Amino acid sequence: MENFRRKHVASRRFVGYRFSRGRRDSVAGFSFGFALRNDALPGITDAPEVVAYAFVEPAKSALHRDLVERPNSAVHRLASVSRRMGFPFELHADGEIAAIRHRSVRAVPSEIFVLVASDFLMLCYQPLRAAGFLERLKKATTGPA
Repeated sequence: MENFRRKHVASRRFVGYRFSRGRRDSVAGFSFGFALRNDALPGITDAPEVVAYAFVEPAKSALHRDLVERPNSAVHRLASVSRRMGFPFELHADGEIAAIRHRSVRAVPSEIFVLVASDFLMLCYQPLRAAGFLERLKKATTGPA
């Protein structure tokens, strides 16, 4: 993670951490945290939900084309590898949030909330590494942003 800019994000819709790198006026990376409202992120329907997602901003930029839109791109590999591993990320190739994995924690008892959320996030990190997403992201960008 030392090659990524880490930023704490806290709003009425999302609380978590964002890890990013940039190239010119574009930023790409991944984020872990909690969606607090159903409209916070794509696919969130039973907030609060624990989430992990890959992003490229802005959509339709050159960096977005390199990391998301091309065949066998970093995000397509992430979706494919995560599906094979049994921890599928949903692909959203047309938006800034390009791949997302989420699970509702609404009904999780408070005494095991931390365990459930941390297990989910640890399982989400495995496909990021196995798909080579982090390395491809570093190669496509010039530095932390």
